[in-house]
Amino acid sequence: MLTADFAIPVFAEIQEKGDHGELIALDLDNPASITAAVKGIEARHGSLDVLVNNAAIMLDGGWVSNTTITIDAATLKRTFETNFFGTVALTQALWPLLVKSGHANVVNVSSRMGSNTYHADPSGPLVGVKPFAYDASKAALNALTTHLAELGQPLGIQVNSAYPGWVRTELGTEYAELSVEEGVNTIVDLAMLPPNSRSGKFEHAGSEVPW
Repeated sequence: MLTADFAIPVFAEIQEKGDHGELIALDLDNPASITAAVKGIEARHGSLDVLVNNAAIMLDGGWVSNTTITIDAATLKRTFETNFFGTVALTQALWPLLVKSGHANVVNVSSRMGSNTYHADPSGPLVGVKPFAYDASKAALNALTTHLAELGQPLGIQVNSAYPGWVRTELGTEYAELSVEEGVNTIVDLAMLPPNSRSGKFEHAGSEVPW
């Protein structure tokens, strides 16, 4: 899901370069919007080769905190509606078009914040960094990856989770290590995997990230 202030300039840049692109309105929190988007893709193209699930919100407040006990139910639900439930609904709706492709890649844009291995390490990189709603939603997204990978295997659909790294976006803040151009590399690599490559993986820059 791209916000209009981001998607429209990107779309304009694609057109200026002479490349082909289409802009489709999509709100993951609105089932009718998902249905309309899927029908539009099917009508124009008949199938889908790549699905990148990139929508995410972070409503916990701050990264350097532990909101496990303080997070309210409404914020937890709102986070999951976008970061997980909306993504599941979109993927389910697009699944028939991915099957028709014959070979398709699904990339779930996750985060190391969704790694239970990192969070359980008392000397690991996420000590004191426990925004529960966001982290739990990304852990759930990783579960979608492993479960969907098994379902897609006999259908030629590869499903992987991508950790882009700490990227300088509105969500990542200006203190992040990587530019957007650098952060997108892992996503593009997984989106462009040739058939019979790998599936059910959690990766960053070609290396596996612990679940």
